[in-house]
Amino acid sequence: MAGNVISLGGAIVPEEAQANATLVEELERLLEAAKAGEIIGMAGSYVHKGRAASYSYAGNVGGFAIIGGLECAKEHLVRLALL
Repeated sequence: MAGNVISLGGAIVPEEAQANATLVEELERLLEAAKAGEIIGMAGSYVHKGRAASYSYAGNVGGFAIIGGLECAKEHLVRLALL
């Protein structure tokens, strides 16, 4: 499942977005964990060039554990946005 989010502001993203090595490394780590069966469900939000955002979820996402994880991420992101 996936969806789009409309930005109301936020950090300015360069017009010519380039690959972020830290992001690529984290995605590769997560993929390897999923292939090994260590990660069985995920939910995420993604910022695209041009400041558009989207979200998706897949796998075993039923239950409160993933909601708690998203709330922790949300709290951290709100703090970053308010800096």
